[in-house]
Amino acid sequence: MYREREGFHKICINKAIANIFIALAFLVWAAPCSYLNYLYLPHYFNIFFGQIVGWGPYLMSGPFTQMCLAVNRAVAISYPYWFNKQHKVPWTNVMLGVLWVLSIAMSLPAMIDECSYIFFVESVSWSPMDTLCSRTLSEYVTNLVLVMAIVSFGINVSSIVKIVRSAIGLGAVMDQNLSETRKRKRRKMFIQCVIQDCTHTTDCMLNTYVYTFYSAQWFQFVCGAVSALTVILMDGFLMSVFHTKSSTPSQTREIPSKSHTVTNGTFRSRAASRVSGTIMTTTL
Repeated sequence: MYREREGFHKICINKAIANIFIALAFLVWAAPCSYLNYLYLPHYFNIFFGQIVGWGPYLMSGPFTQMCLAVNRAVAISYPYWFNKQHKVPWTNVMLGVLWVLSIAMSLPAMIDECSYIFFVESVSWSPMDTLCSRTLSEYVTNLVLVMAIVSFGINVSSIVKIVRSAIGLGAVMDQNLSETRKRKRRKMFIQCVIQDCTHTTDCMLNTYVYTFYSAQWFQFVCGAVSALTVILMDGFLMSVFHTKSSTPSQTREIPSKSHTVTNGTFRSRAASRVSGTIMTTTL
C-alpha cells in the first residue's frame, strides 16, 4: 500500500511544482510588466518566462504528469505484485527525471528569436509570436498535448474497466456499503480523468488557434492569461476535491474468542478487503 501511495504522491508533487513555476511567472513577470508598461519589457526575459508558461513546466504540469498518473494507476491494477516489490531502481524518480529533461529540451527551440511564446502587454496575455516558426512550434505542442490526452484517457478507461470487472468478481463477498463507496470512487475517477485530460488540450487550442478568430483585447486576454491561470486552478482544485486518502487497514487485532473460530462471513469480508486493497489505493 505504501509504495502505491508513494509513487502517486511523487507525481502529484511534481505536478504541483510545475504549476507553482507557472503561477510565479505570472506573479513575477506578467503582473509587474502590465503595471510598468511595455517600454520596460526586456525581450530576453520575456522569452524566458514565456517558455515557463507555455512550454517546459507547462508540459510537465499537464500531459506528462497526466500520462504518469495513468500509467501508475494501470500498472498498480494490472501488476500489483510487481508494483509493490522493492525495486533497486526507483522507477518513478527515473521517469519523472526523464520527463523534466524532455520538457526542458522541448522548450529550447523556442528560445530562438522569432520562435517564442511571449507575454504581450497590449492584450495582457501570453501567446505565440506572429511568426511562422512560433506558430509551427505551437501547433506541434498542441498536437502533442492532444495525442497524449487521448492516450492518457484510453489508459484510464482501461483501468476503470479492470476495476469494474474486479468489483463484479468480488461482488458476492463485498459489503454493500463498501460496494457503494467503490462505485462513487469510480465515478469520481472517471470525471477527474475526463476534465484533467481536456483542460490542457482546450488551453492549447485557445492559445494556438482560437485567439486568432477575434482581435478584441478582452478576447485575447481571455484566451491568453485567463485560460492559463484557469488550467492550473482547475488542476489544483480537482486534485484537492477528488483525491481522498486511502486508509490503511488497522494494525490492531480483535481479541479472539475462546473457541478461536472465525465465521465464514468475517473471513470472506477480510479476503475481499485484501484483494481490493491495491485497486482502492490507486483511485483518486
